[in-house]
This record gives sequence, structure tokens and C-alpha cells, in this order.
Amino acid sequence: MSTVDWRTCPCGVKRGFMSERDADKALGRAQAKRSRQGASRGTMRGLKVESRYYECDNGRFHLTSESRASYENRIYAGRGV
Repeated sequence: MSTVDWRTCPCGVKRGFMSERDADKALGRAQAKRSRQGASRGTMRGLKVESRYYECDNGRFHLTSESRASYENRIYAGRGV
């Protein structure tokens, strides 16, 4: 099983992927892993499931389970826009 290359990002998030393709591959792997965990437990309850990726100000891509609307509201509120 090959892994997806990632680097620690200066923005403070643990894994930063260099390209959208790498982030998309990592997202697919993370979702498959969560699905397998949920199937073996019999429920998905309590599992944090990544549903998308976003690009940070440093140009790296990060996985998140946060909705796009929630993320944008939080970012815009922090900038005072």
C-alpha cells in the first residue's frame, strides 16, 4: 500500500499535502479507513469522518470534516471581513 506524501505545515495543522491530487487521494483513503472502522464496530457513531479538503494560506491542502460554510464563517470572522 503506497502512502501519500505530506509535510508538516507552518499553519499548525499536522498534515499538509502539496497538491490537490495528493489531498484527494488521502481523502479517499481516510474515508475508506473510517468506513472499515464503522463496519467492524457496527456503527459510524463517534467517528470523525473527513469529507473534504481545503487550501490554507501557505498553499498546502488539509483534510477536514468541517463543513465549507462553517469553515468560511470561522475564517471570515477571524479576518474581520
